[in-house]
Amino acid sequence: MSKPAIKKKKRILSLKRLTTRYKVSIMNESTLEEVYNRRVSALGLSVITILLIIATILFFSALILYTPLKGFLPENVDDNLRETVATESLQIDSLTEVVELQDKYIEAIKAVLSGDIAVDTTAGKSAKEVLVAVQAQQFKEKTEAEKDFARNYEDDEKFNLMNATQESKSLTFQHPAKGIITGEYNPSKGSYGIDISTLPQSSVSAVYQGIVFNSGYDFSSGYYVEIIHPQNYISIYKHLAGIYVRKGENVKAGQVIGTMYNGDKGTGKHVLHFELWNENVAQNPLDYMVFE
Repeated sequence: MSKPAIKKKKRILSLKRLTTRYKVSIMNESTLEEVYNRRVSALGLSVITILLIIATILFFSALILYTPLKGFLPENVDDNLRETVATESLQIDSLTEVVELQDKYIEAIKAVLSGDIAVDTTAGKSAKEVLVAVQAQQFKEKTEAEKDFARNYEDDEKFNLMNATQESKSLTFQHPAKGIITGEYNPSKGSYGIDISTLPQSSVSAVYQGIVFNSGYDFSSGYYVEIIHPQNYISIYKHLAGIYVRKGENVKAGQVIGTMYNGDKGTGKHVLHFELWNENVAQNPLDYMVFE
């Protein structure tokens, strides 16, 4: 038999297999009764499968194009809707901040009512001034948790503290941020640190190795970080836009702990307030570090 004849025979057999009809039966296993049967060929089954796929595609396409689901496609999102979502997101953030400030103000009122803050110190002051006064008082008076933290830290650093006098003379701090000094240290006027005017989004670094014993946000200071260093030094960083360290975290000298605001120069939101304390006494940071 010639090769063309063989190929022709194979084509006929392939077509015959496609068109051969098979009986598909569904039977009851208990009674062996035929419940359902269907005769179908391989070609017919392929055609039905293709038609089902096409119908499914057409159905979901129509569902997306002719129903409100169309609005979820990226190219069909309304610009006004995007602007509204962004605006409402900012409003939610603002409301969250307001609620936090109100909670802190309520805590301040409770402190006044409980006698922790003398009433005569709040007379004639606005709500903001009362809150600032309460927070200042709370900072001056260490909490039990802070006392325990300092006590444990001193126990761990007992060997270093034995030579505090000699070592403190050689203790050198690096500056927390690059910038210009715009506010000087003047305790007589209530300024227990310095103000450093930085570029927007500048990084703020730890001035020396230590442990973060407090961080968070308050009404007057914005985001802040407080770090305890060897020889009972404490460095404080205020008016941050964000912080990258948590309470109890070890930090190294020069490690970035926060960032400044990306605000206009006229707002003052890119001015870092930095304080350095030792044995609960404010120190002039310029005596310990050099600014370019």
